[in-house]
Amino acid sequence: MALIGLFVPQSRDRRYSRLFHWWLIAIILFIIAVGYGNRHRWYQLPLVPIAAAFAGAACTFFGSKISSRRAAIGLSILLVSSFTVLSSVYVRPLYESSAAQLRNAGLALNKIAPSDALIVAADMGDPTIFYYSQRKGWHFLEEDGIYQGTPSDSQDAIVDLEKLRRGGATHVVFTRNTLWWLDYYPEFAQRLAQSATVMAASKEFKIYKFDATAR
Repeated sequence: MALIGLFVPQSRDRRYSRLFHWWLIAIILFIIAVGYGNRHRWYQLPLVPIAAAFAGAACTFFGSKISSRRAAIGLSILLVSSFTVLSSVYVRPLYESSAAQLRNAGLALNKIAPSDALIVAADMGDPTIFYYSQRKGWHFLEEDGIYQGTPSDSQDAIVDLEKLRRGGATHVVFTRNTLWWLDYYPEFAQRLAQSATVMAASKEFKIYKFDATAR
């Protein structure tokens, strides 16, 4: 409907007939030309009122062409119903907790790890695990306590993990976002299996405890 509305005048007053067209051009320039970071969907929200204006113009245009009152009412009901269904489908995921897996891993650690445990969390830099576990530790990978992202290879992960283990780390946790590391970095997974034992596992997370005798 918005695409159709692009070709329908937005106002009978010629001074404002292309207002939303210019607004659309400005937003596109902002999203694409100003910088790559501005392509994030948050910065694309100003497109919503523009699309709504164009869609409204299209609805008005079609309404003016329909002489039958019953047809107009039927099409209106169809339009509102389809909009309601599509809105529900697209909005529902926004109400799902993006950090639920981290929260559940943290709660599990809170139950099974000693209060003085030090956690190594492969958590993409999100502190949720530490908050719910009420334990201290490090994001993984890290350097000087600052999250450093995804390992470049198995050796990169092994070196960092061994450094943290020597620094007093007692547990390692992976969530659904990082469980793939255990398949993608086989040497790292093998070293982890040799030095730690799985304490808890689910579809959302896997928690290891370092073996006291591990070298």
